[in-house]
Amino acid sequence: MEDTSALRKLLDRDEFKFSQNLDRKTEGLVFDKRTIDAIFQVFKEFHIRSLDFPISSGKEALVFKIISEKGPMVMKIFKMSTLKFQNIQKYIDGDPRFKNYRKTRGNIVYLWARKEFSNLQLCHDMGIKVPEPAGFKENILLMGYVGTKKSPAPKLKDVSEDKREKYTIHAMIQYREMVEKAGIVHADFSEYNILCHMGKSYIIDLGQAVSVKHPMAEEFMKRDMENMKNYCARNNVEFQEDWIPEIREDDQDE
Repeated sequence: MEDTSALRKLLDRDEFKFSQNLDRKTEGLVFDKRTIDAIFQVFKEFHIRSLDFPISSGKEALVFKIISEKGPMVMKIFKMSTLKFQNIQKYIDGDPRFKNYRKTRGNIVYLWARKEFSNLQLCHDMGIKVPEPAGFKENILLMGYVGTKKSPAPKLKDVSEDKREKYTIHAMIQYREMVEKAGIVHADFSEYNILCHMGKSYIIDLGQAVSVKHPMAEEFMKRDMENMKNYCARNNVEFQEDWIPEIREDDQDE
């Protein structure tokens, strides 16, 4: 029988590559030795039984549905060689929550995984619909799975026309609570970062999300709102001004 597992697909796409001086030269590699070691540690520490199927394969991360002893989860693996320091530095440097962390090209990906976990945890604790954070290790993030046995929940951009307004409204409510209750701004909010499942909208991809105390928080939020205004205009959904959160001056004071 043909092996169609997620691991087999990875191997067939040469996602695991080996060369001389692997620890010193990772440019062009998807998974270096450190990542492979971390994967084995994650499987052991979090009691992962198997990889189920790939959810997405982007330039900066690979996302899988996995099966643990507690049920389905998501494993997000940030790529060591393609997550660019200069692209993500501005989302970390101005965030007071991470001002005491050492930021180097060598550890920036690990810090990015920690940052997304922290953002998920903060939102989850405040009752905001996000995948439930489960843990992280180095450049690997574990979180709850949103979807069915056969497939992950669709993104807002992919839902049918008759469901767009309902999911958009719920997504905007979640966004406003994320800013006003959890005190963070997504900074990359769009129809691509919203999962729609059983009448609820889940905000995903929170790695770049910043504290409202970040000096660019208001600018990032305006960009998020423009993204959603454009989506609404293209999809015959009325954008409501009361969806826009308020960042209070006392929120921005250190």
